[in-house]
Amino acid sequence: MKNLTERLAAITDPQWIVTDAARLDELSWDALSEARIHPHNRPAPVLPACAVFPGSVDEVRRIVIMANEERVPLIPYGGGSGLMGAALSLRPGIVVDLRRMNGILEIDPVGGLARVQAGIVLEALDQRLNEHGFILGHDPWTLPVATVGGAISTDSVGYRAGLYGSMGDQTLGLEAVMPDGQILRTRAVPKSSTGLSLKSLFIGGEGCFGIVTEATVKIFPTPEKRVFHALAFDSFEHGYGAIQKAFTKRLQPALLDFGDENNKHTPGALLYLAFEGSEEIVAAEDKMAVTVLLQNGARELASHEAESFWRDRHAIARLFMANRLQRRQRGKDGIYRDWIHVALPASKVLSFRKTAMEIAESRGVRVQESGLWIRPELFSLRLGIDDRAGSQAQLVLQDTVDELLRLAQDMGGSMEYTHGVGTKLAPLMAEEHGCGLEIMRRIKATLDPNGIMNPGKLGL
Repeated sequence: MKNLTERLAAITDPQWIVTDAARLDELSWDALSEARIHPHNRPAPVLPACAVFPGSVDEVRRIVIMANEERVPLIPYGGGSGLMGAALSLRPGIVVDLRRMNGILEIDPVGGLARVQAGIVLEALDQRLNEHGFILGHDPWTLPVATVGGAISTDSVGYRAGLYGSMGDQTLGLEAVMPDGQILRTRAVPKSSTGLSLKSLFIGGEGCFGIVTEATVKIFPTPEKRVFHALAFDSFEHGYGAIQKAFTKRLQPALLDFGDENNKHTPGALLYLAFEGSEEIVAAEDKMAVTVLLQNGARELASHEAESFWRDRHAIARLFMANRLQRRQRGKDGIYRDWIHVALPASKVLSFRKTAMEIAESRGVRVQESGLWIRPELFSLRLGIDDRAGSQAQLVLQDTVDELLRLAQDMGGSMEYTHGVGTKLAPLMAEEHGCGLEIMRRIKATLDPNGIMNPGKLGL
């Protein structure tokens, strides 16, 4: 420990080195609740040896070189809002917290891009862009917490992803420190045909192949117009069919949030829909979409319902900021909860939903909500089970979750479309990728032979 801190102090000012146990405990976890971890696959998080807040890519490079020499794990850390355990410390190591590297290096209005350091919080970047007449297209529920580097590392989607794409789609180029200390910089262009896209090592890579220190991302003009709708359907099935028909028109809503949660609308299902952009395009798409949906069983509700949903979409992140420890711990209402976010061929969503509900019911697990986010192929279920004495409720719930994820894989889908893998889904990576997992492991072993980069994540 003394050797590590002494070597780090030769790289960065000692004020940016953390050894306090309480602070290290906070940095040893992300937002993965202990209640959402399978009891048979429970990782054993440990306190980091220390944490460091580098101030430049050169400091990151020197930290990586030192860690390689000492064979000490490095855990890249952004906002700590990940939901799958990608930022958990599984071996005593050094947490590399990038939030001090939060600068905006360039805003190019003509090119429609911004070059930023990886530690900048998404909301802070969006606010700065607003001053220049632009917005950040990535708008997840964690906007006030998550960093650009963290969002890239899981290739997450946000509320506007239907129009602007995932964080990876919006990343033109990046800078990353490789496990041997080399600095990789990829070309910040929308299309290149010069071999493999090396930025893809880091989009969804969860810090296992290097540490992202800078990114060039797309930016978008502030929308001239935005319209909201709240529409009710008699059932999930009716709503799903109507949404599919709207998508055959090649419409691109900025917001699509559809679900059958009883607390929101009983009976039936509720769709929140929004279009944004230039006035002419928004008017045309909005008219076409609403016409199709009304013709296929929708009933329009007061627009303030959708506006309220939009206004409050980041509220849960602000609660997380106020009490990070509470997010880690299980709730005290006697219910275990979890959710799945799977990607499926649109033709199989309804059959998956039907079978999933049958499986859950047979295990005594309640489906609290089923829904879509962004587009018809991205399907979610929220699950719950009462914790009765001796019932092994958590085990039953997590076995059910695993069975449903495998069902999605068997139907040609993917087990997760937004939150990444981390430690929670790592045991299912072989089913997800087949021999592709071994290919990833070989790449990891070649680039990171000492295994220092975020060990224990992605099933690597």
